[in-house]
Amino acid sequence: MFIPLRTDRSLRHTPWVNYALILVNVICFIAINPDRSPELTRDLMLWPVAPQLHQFITYQFMHADWMHLLGNMLFLYVFGNSLEDRLGKIGYLAFYLAGGVIAGLGFAMLENNPVLGASGSVAAVTGAFLALFPMTNVTLLFFFIFISTFQVSSMLLILFQIGQDLLMYMINRDGGVAYLAHISGYAFGFLVGMGLLWLRLLAREPYDLLSMLEQRRRRAQFRSMTSKGYHPWDHAGSRYQPGRAEPVQLTEKELQIMDIRSRISQAAANHDFTTASQLYKQLIAVDPDQVMPPRLQLDIANHMTAHGDHAYAAGAYELYLNTFKDNPHDREQVELMLGLIYARYLNRWQRAKELLTSAGARTTDPNLKALVQQTLADISTPRA
Repeated sequence: MFIPLRTDRSLRHTPWVNYALILVNVICFIAINPDRSPELTRDLMLWPVAPQLHQFITYQFMHADWMHLLGNMLFLYVFGNSLEDRLGKIGYLAFYLAGGVIAGLGFAMLENNPVLGASGSVAAVTGAFLALFPMTNVTLLFFFIFISTFQVSSMLLILFQIGQDLLMYMINRDGGVAYLAHISGYAFGFLVGMGLLWLRLLAREPYDLLSMLEQRRRRAQFRSMTSKGYHPWDHAGSRYQPGRAEPVQLTEKELQIMDIRSRISQAAANHDFTTASQLYKQLIAVDPDQVMPPRLQLDIANHMTAHGDHAYAAGAYELYLNTFKDNPHDREQVELMLGLIYARYLNRWQRAKELLTSAGARTTDPNLKALVQQTLADISTPRA
Protein backbone atom coordinates (compact mmCIF):
# COMPACT_ATOMS: atom_id res chain seq x y z
CA MET A 1 0.00 0.00 0.00
CA PHE A 2 1.24 3.49 -0.87
CA ILE A 3 0.44 6.68 1.03
CA PRO A 4 1.66 10.11 -0.16
CA LEU A 5 3.39 12.10 2.57
CA ARG A 6 4.78 15.28 0.98
CA THR A 7 6.26 16.86 -2.12
CA ASP A 8 9.71 18.40 -2.54
CA ARG A 9 8.33 21.72 -3.77
CA SER A 10 9.10 24.55 -1.35
CA LEU A 11 6.35 27.03 -0.48
CA ARG A 12 6.68 30.80 -0.66
CA HIS A 13 3.60 31.43 1.52
CA THR A 14 1.73 29.56 4.23
CA PRO A 15 -1.29 27.83 2.59
CA TRP A 16 -3.86 29.05 5.09
CA VAL A 17 -6.83 28.45 2.77
CA ASN A 18 -5.91 24.80 2.26
CA TYR A 19 -5.46 24.36 6.00
CA ALA A 20 -8.89 25.96 6.51
CA LEU A 21 -10.52 23.64 3.98
CA ILE A 22 -9.08 20.62 5.77
CA LEU A 23 -10.28 21.98 9.12
CA VAL A 24 -13.79 22.67 7.80
CA ASN A 25 -14.02 19.14 6.41
CA VAL A 26 -13.02 17.68 9.79
CA ILE A 27 -15.46 19.90 11.68
CA CYS A 28 -18.30 19.03 9.32
CA PHE A 29 -17.62 15.33 9.74
CA ILE A 30 -17.59 15.61 13.53
CA ALA A 31 -20.76 17.72 13.63
CA ILE A 32 -22.64 16.09 10.73
CA ASN A 33 -22.12 12.50 9.65
CA PRO A 34 -24.42 9.69 8.51
CA ASP A 35 -24.44 8.00 11.92
CA ARG A 36 -25.06 11.10 14.01
CA SER A 37 -27.29 13.15 11.67
CA PRO A 38 -28.69 10.87 8.95
CA GLU A 39 -31.49 13.20 7.81
CA LEU A 40 -29.28 16.30 7.63
CA THR A 41 -26.61 14.31 5.82
CA ARG A 42 -29.18 13.17 3.25
CA ASP A 43 -30.19 16.79 2.67
CA LEU A 44 -26.59 17.96 2.21
CA MET A 45 -25.29 15.17 -0.04
CA LEU A 46 -25.80 15.46 -3.81
CA TRP A 47 -28.81 13.62 -5.25
CA PRO A 48 -28.48 13.34 -9.05
CA VAL A 49 -32.15 12.46 -9.54
CA ALA A 50 -33.38 15.69 -7.96
CA PRO A 51 -30.34 17.88 -7.20
CA GLN A 52 -30.63 21.16 -5.33
CA LEU A 53 -28.20 23.98 -5.93
CA HIS A 54 -26.78 24.04 -2.42
CA GLN A 55 -25.91 20.34 -2.64
CA PHE A 56 -23.21 20.97 -5.26
CA ILE A 57 -21.29 22.79 -2.51
CA THR A 58 -22.37 20.99 0.64
CA TYR A 59 -21.70 17.47 -0.64
CA GLN A 60 -18.02 18.38 -0.90
CA PHE A 61 -17.76 18.67 2.90
CA MET A 62 -19.64 15.48 3.82
CA HIS A 63 -17.88 12.13 4.39
CA ALA A 64 -19.11 8.62 5.06
CA ASP A 65 -16.54 7.62 7.70
CA TRP A 66 -13.14 8.45 9.14
CA MET A 67 -11.18 6.53 6.50
CA HIS A 68 -13.05 8.35 3.74
CA LEU A 69 -12.25 11.70 5.39
CA LEU A 70 -8.60 10.95 6.17
CA GLY A 71 -7.85 9.68 2.67
CA ASN A 72 -9.24 12.81 1.03
CA MET A 73 -7.62 15.19 3.48
CA LEU A 74 -4.21 13.56 3.11
CA PHE A 75 -4.26 14.02 -0.67
CA LEU A 76 -5.58 17.57 -0.24
CA TYR A 77 -2.71 18.40 2.12
CA VAL A 78 -0.01 16.90 -0.11
CA PHE A 79 -1.16 18.47 -3.38
CA GLY A 80 -3.27 21.45 -2.32
CA ASN A 81 -0.56 23.39 -0.48
CA SER A 82 1.56 23.94 -3.59
CA LEU A 83 -1.48 24.72 -5.73
CA GLU A 84 -2.61 27.46 -3.34
CA ASP A 85 0.93 28.82 -3.33
CA ARG A 86 0.74 29.13 -7.13
CA LEU A 87 -2.88 30.29 -7.60
CA GLY A 88 -3.13 32.59 -4.59
CA LYS A 89 -5.61 32.28 -1.76
CA ILE A 90 -8.77 33.60 -3.45
CA GLY A 91 -7.97 31.92 -6.74
CA TYR A 92 -7.32 28.59 -5.03
CA LEU A 93 -10.54 28.71 -3.00
CA ALA A 94 -12.60 29.51 -6.10
CA PHE A 95 -10.84 26.76 -8.04
CA TYR A 96 -11.38 24.19 -5.28
CA LEU A 97 -15.11 24.85 -4.96
CA ALA A 98 -15.58 25.01 -8.74
CA GLY A 99 -13.74 21.71 -9.07
CA GLY A 100 -16.20 20.11 -6.67
CA VAL A 101 -19.17 21.56 -8.56
CA ILE A 102 -17.90 20.29 -11.93
CA ALA A 103 -17.12 16.88 -10.44
CA GLY A 104 -20.64 16.76 -9.05
CA LEU A 105 -22.16 17.76 -12.40
CA GLY A 106 -20.12 15.11 -14.22
CA PHE A 107 -21.32 12.48 -11.78
CA ALA A 108 -24.96 13.62 -11.84
CA MET A 109 -25.14 13.50 -15.64
CA LEU A 110 -24.64 9.72 -15.80
CA GLU A 111 -25.36 8.35 -12.32
CA ASN A 112 -28.45 8.09 -10.16
CA ASN A 113 -26.99 7.27 -6.74
CA PRO A 114 -26.34 10.04 -4.17
CA VAL A 115 -22.76 11.09 -3.62
CA LEU A 116 -20.80 12.78 -0.83
CA GLY A 117 -17.15 13.55 -0.18
CA ALA A 118 -14.33 15.89 -1.17
CA SER A 119 -12.75 13.46 -3.64
CA GLY A 120 -14.07 15.32 -6.71
CA SER A 121 -12.54 18.58 -5.46
CA VAL A 122 -9.31 16.81 -4.52
CA ALA A 123 -9.19 15.20 -7.97
CA ALA A 124 -9.44 18.69 -9.50
CA VAL A 125 -6.50 19.76 -7.33
CA THR A 126 -4.39 16.80 -8.46
CA GLY A 127 -5.35 17.39 -12.11
CA ALA A 128 -4.11 20.98 -11.89
CA PHE A 129 -1.00 19.76 -10.05
CA LEU A 130 -0.25 17.51 -13.03
CA ALA A 131 -0.35 20.52 -15.37
CA LEU A 132 1.65 22.88 -13.17
CA PHE A 133 4.14 20.64 -11.33
CA PRO A 134 4.58 17.41 -13.32
CA MET A 135 8.22 16.87 -12.32
CA THR A 136 7.79 17.55 -8.61
CA ASN A 137 8.80 14.55 -6.53
CA VAL A 138 6.29 13.02 -4.13
CA THR A 139 7.47 11.01 -1.13
CA LEU A 140 5.38 7.87 -0.66
CA LEU A 141 5.12 5.68 2.39
CA PHE A 142 5.18 2.01 1.42
CA PHE A 143 4.15 -0.76 3.71
CA PHE A 144 3.43 -4.40 3.03
CA ILE A 145 5.83 -6.74 4.78
CA PHE A 146 8.12 -3.86 5.75
CA ILE A 147 7.74 -0.09 5.95
CA SER A 148 9.81 2.27 3.82
CA THR A 149 9.61 5.50 1.84
CA PHE A 150 10.58 6.36 -1.72
CA GLN A 151 10.08 9.20 -4.18
CA VAL A 152 8.24 9.25 -7.48
CA SER A 153 7.44 12.06 -9.90
CA SER A 154 4.00 13.59 -9.48
CA MET A 155 3.32 12.94 -13.18
CA LEU A 156 3.78 9.21 -12.76
CA LEU A 157 1.77 9.07 -9.54
CA ILE A 158 -1.17 11.15 -10.78
CA LEU A 159 -1.34 9.41 -14.17
CA PHE A 160 -1.35 6.08 -12.32
CA GLN A 161 -4.20 7.30 -10.13
CA ILE A 162 -6.20 8.56 -13.12
CA GLY A 163 -5.65 5.29 -14.98
CA GLN A 164 -6.72 3.31 -11.95
CA ASP A 165 -9.95 5.32 -11.59
CA LEU A 166 -10.74 4.94 -15.30
CA LEU A 167 -10.18 1.20 -15.12
CA MET A 168 -12.27 0.81 -11.97
CA TYR A 169 -15.08 2.90 -13.49
CA MET A 170 -15.22 0.54 -16.48
CA ILE A 171 -15.14 -2.72 -14.51
CA ASN A 172 -16.71 -1.84 -11.16
CA ARG A 173 -19.15 1.05 -11.54
CA ASP A 174 -21.27 -0.17 -8.61
CA GLY A 175 -18.39 -0.50 -6.16
CA GLY A 176 -19.50 2.34 -3.88
CA VAL A 177 -16.86 4.81 -5.14
CA ALA A 178 -17.77 7.84 -7.24
CA TYR A 179 -15.15 7.21 -9.93
CA LEU A 180 -16.99 9.42 -12.40
CA ALA A 181 -16.73 12.36 -9.99
CA HIS A 182 -12.98 11.70 -9.72
CA ILE A 183 -12.58 11.59 -13.51
CA SER A 184 -14.60 14.79 -13.98
CA GLY A 185 -12.49 16.52 -11.33
CA TYR A 186 -9.22 15.40 -12.92
CA ALA A 187 -10.34 16.69 -16.32
CA PHE A 188 -11.49 20.04 -14.94
CA GLY A 189 -8.32 20.63 -12.93
CA PHE A 190 -5.99 19.64 -15.75
CA LEU A 191 -7.76 21.78 -18.35
CA VAL A 192 -7.88 24.81 -16.05
CA GLY A 193 -4.19 24.43 -15.21
CA MET A 194 -3.16 24.12 -18.86
CA GLY A 195 -5.46 26.99 -19.82
CA LEU A 196 -3.95 29.31 -17.23
CA LEU A 197 -0.48 28.50 -18.56
CA TRP A 198 -1.45 28.86 -22.21
CA LEU A 199 -3.18 32.22 -21.63
CA ARG A 200 -0.22 33.29 -19.43
CA LEU A 201 -2.57 34.11 -16.57
CA LEU A 202 0.00 32.24 -14.50
CA ALA A 203 3.73 32.93 -14.79
CA ARG A 204 5.42 30.11 -16.67
CA GLU A 205 7.96 27.87 -14.95
CA PRO A 206 10.71 25.79 -16.58
CA TYR A 207 9.06 22.50 -15.66
CA ASP A 208 5.35 23.08 -16.03
CA LEU A 209 3.77 20.67 -18.51
CA LEU A 210 3.31 23.27 -21.25
CA SER A 211 6.99 24.27 -21.06
CA MET A 212 8.01 20.62 -21.27
CA LEU A 213 5.84 20.10 -24.36
CA GLU A 214 7.25 23.23 -25.98
CA GLN A 215 10.79 22.05 -25.22
CA ARG A 216 10.03 18.72 -26.84
CA ARG A 217 8.65 20.49 -29.91
CA ARG A 218 11.71 22.74 -30.21
CA ARG A 219 14.06 19.79 -29.99
CA ALA A 220 12.18 18.07 -32.78
CA GLN A 221 12.50 21.22 -34.89
CA PHE A 222 16.24 21.42 -34.19
CA ARG A 223 16.71 17.80 -35.23
CA SER A 224 14.75 18.38 -38.42
CA MET A 225 16.74 21.50 -39.33
CA THR A 226 20.15 20.02 -38.61
CA SER A 227 19.35 16.87 -40.56
CA LYS A 228 18.86 19.16 -43.59
CA GLY A 229 22.16 20.97 -43.16
CA TYR A 230 21.54 23.83 -40.73
CA HIS A 231 24.71 24.73 -38.74
CA PRO A 232 23.46 26.20 -35.44
CA TRP A 233 26.95 26.84 -34.10
CA ASP A 234 27.98 29.07 -37.00
CA HIS A 235 28.02 32.86 -36.63
CA ALA A 236 24.68 34.59 -36.31
CA GLY A 237 24.86 35.72 -39.94
CA SER A 238 25.00 32.22 -41.34
CA ARG A 239 21.86 30.88 -42.97
CA TYR A 240 20.47 27.49 -43.71
CA GLN A 241 21.02 26.71 -47.40
CA PRO A 242 19.54 23.42 -48.55
CA GLY A 243 21.87 21.39 -50.73
CA ARG A 244 25.01 23.41 -49.92
CA ALA A 245 25.93 22.21 -46.44
CA GLU A 246 26.59 18.75 -45.20
CA PRO A 247 24.00 17.44 -42.72
CA VAL A 248 25.03 18.02 -39.09
CA GLN A 249 23.70 15.90 -36.27
CA LEU A 250 23.72 17.66 -32.91
CA THR A 251 24.10 15.70 -29.74
CA GLU A 252 21.38 15.68 -27.10
CA LYS A 253 23.60 17.88 -24.94
CA GLU A 254 24.00 20.49 -27.68
CA LEU A 255 20.26 20.53 -28.34
CA GLN A 256 19.58 20.90 -24.65
CA ILE A 257 22.02 23.81 -24.34
CA MET A 258 20.47 25.61 -27.31
CA ASP A 259 16.99 25.12 -25.94
CA ILE A 260 17.83 26.37 -22.44
CA ARG A 261 19.70 29.42 -23.75
CA SER A 262 16.70 30.31 -25.91
CA ARG A 263 14.36 30.03 -22.95
CA ILE A 264 16.66 32.15 -20.77
CA SER A 265 16.63 34.90 -23.39
CA GLN A 266 12.86 34.69 -23.69
CA ALA A 267 12.38 34.91 -19.92
CA ALA A 268 14.72 37.89 -19.72
CA ALA A 269 12.84 39.62 -22.54
CA ASN A 270 9.70 39.23 -20.42
CA HIS A 271 11.58 40.64 -17.38
CA ASP A 272 11.09 37.31 -15.62
CA PHE A 273 14.52 36.97 -14.05
CA THR A 274 13.32 34.42 -11.51
CA THR A 275 12.67 31.98 -14.34
CA ALA A 276 15.82 33.11 -16.17
CA SER A 277 17.90 32.37 -13.06
CA GLN A 278 16.32 28.94 -12.62
CA LEU A 279 17.03 28.14 -16.25
CA TYR A 280 20.61 29.39 -15.91
CA LYS A 281 21.15 26.86 -13.11
CA GLN A 282 19.98 24.14 -15.48
CA LEU A 283 22.32 25.47 -18.17
CA ILE A 284 25.48 25.32 -16.05
CA ALA A 285 24.44 21.90 -14.75
CA VAL A 286 24.61 20.72 -18.38
CA ASP A 287 27.77 22.69 -19.19
CA PRO A 288 29.53 24.64 -16.39
CA ASP A 289 31.31 26.92 -18.90
CA GLN A 290 28.19 28.36 -20.51
CA VAL A 291 27.98 32.17 -20.40
CA MET A 292 25.11 34.36 -21.57
CA PRO A 293 25.69 37.74 -23.31
CA PRO A 294 27.35 40.29 -20.98
CA ARG A 295 24.34 42.32 -19.89
CA LEU A 296 22.16 39.26 -19.43
CA GLN A 297 24.90 37.41 -17.52
CA LEU A 298 25.14 40.35 -15.10
CA ASP A 299 21.37 40.66 -14.75
CA ILE A 300 21.10 36.98 -13.80
CA ALA A 301 24.01 37.20 -11.35
CA ASN A 302 22.54 40.34 -9.76
CA HIS A 303 19.13 38.69 -9.41
CA MET A 304 20.68 35.67 -7.72
CA THR A 305 22.58 37.93 -5.34
CA ALA A 306 19.44 39.89 -4.44
CA HIS A 307 17.62 36.64 -3.63
CA GLY A 308 20.39 35.17 -1.50
CA ASP A 309 21.55 32.56 -4.02
CA HIS A 310 25.17 33.44 -3.33
CA ALA A 311 27.00 30.34 -4.55
CA TYR A 312 25.35 30.44 -7.98
CA ALA A 313 25.73 34.24 -8.15
CA ALA A 314 29.46 33.93 -7.44
CA GLY A 315 29.83 31.37 -10.21
CA ALA A 316 28.00 33.62 -12.66
CA TYR A 317 30.18 36.62 -11.74
CA GLU A 318 33.37 34.56 -12.07
CA LEU A 319 32.36 33.40 -15.54
CA TYR A 320 31.66 37.00 -16.48
CA LEU A 321 35.09 38.15 -15.30
CA ASN A 322 36.86 35.32 -17.13
CA THR A 323 34.90 35.76 -20.36
CA PHE A 324 34.43 39.50 -20.78
CA LYS A 325 37.82 40.95 -19.91
CA ASP A 326 37.43 44.10 -22.01
CA ASN A 327 34.74 45.78 -19.86
CA PRO A 328 36.85 47.83 -17.39
CA HIS A 329 33.98 49.74 -15.77
CA ASP A 330 31.80 46.68 -15.28
CA ARG A 331 34.81 44.72 -14.08
CA GLU A 332 35.33 47.06 -11.15
CA GLN A 333 31.69 46.66 -10.05
CA VAL A 334 31.69 42.91 -10.52
CA GLU A 335 34.93 42.48 -8.59
CA LEU A 336 33.50 44.50 -5.73
CA MET A 337 30.23 42.54 -5.64
CA LEU A 338 31.98 39.19 -5.94
CA GLY A 339 34.52 40.13 -3.27
CA LEU A 340 31.71 41.05 -0.87
CA ILE A 341 29.91 37.77 -1.54
CA TYR A 342 33.06 35.76 -0.86
CA ALA A 343 33.83 37.77 2.28
CA ARG A 344 30.35 37.87 3.81
CA TYR A 345 28.71 34.63 2.76
CA LEU A 346 31.05 32.03 1.28
CA ASN A 347 34.12 32.48 3.51
CA ARG A 348 36.61 32.47 0.65
CA TRP A 349 38.91 35.00 2.28
CA GLN A 350 41.87 34.86 -0.09
CA ARG A 351 39.79 35.26 -3.23
CA ALA A 352 37.84 38.05 -1.54
CA LYS A 353 41.09 39.91 -0.77
CA GLU A 354 42.24 39.61 -4.39
CA LEU A 355 38.99 40.93 -5.80
CA LEU A 356 38.50 43.73 -3.27
CA THR A 357 42.09 44.91 -3.63
CA SER A 358 41.68 45.06 -7.40
CA ALA A 359 38.30 46.83 -7.16
CA GLY A 360 39.67 49.31 -4.61
CA ALA A 361 42.56 50.20 -6.90
CA ARG A 362 40.21 50.82 -9.83
CA THR A 363 37.44 52.83 -8.18
CA THR A 364 37.48 56.59 -7.67
CA ASP A 365 34.35 56.61 -5.53
CA PRO A 366 35.36 57.44 -1.92
CA ASN A 367 32.38 55.56 -0.48
CA LEU A 368 33.31 52.40 -2.37
CA LYS A 369 36.95 52.78 -1.32
CA ALA A 370 35.84 53.04 2.31
CA LEU A 371 33.65 49.93 1.92
CA VAL A 372 36.54 48.00 0.40
CA GLN A 373 38.95 49.05 3.15
CA GLN A 374 36.48 48.18 5.90
CA THR A 375 35.75 44.76 4.41
CA LEU A 376 39.45 44.02 3.95
CA ALA A 377 40.06 44.97 7.55
CA ASP A 378 37.22 42.71 8.71
CA ILE A 379 38.43 39.63 6.86
CA SER A 380 42.01 40.26 7.97
CA THR A 381 40.98 40.12 11.64
CA PRO A 382 42.00 36.79 13.21
CA ARG A 383 39.08 34.48 13.96
CA ALA A 384 39.02 32.17 16.96
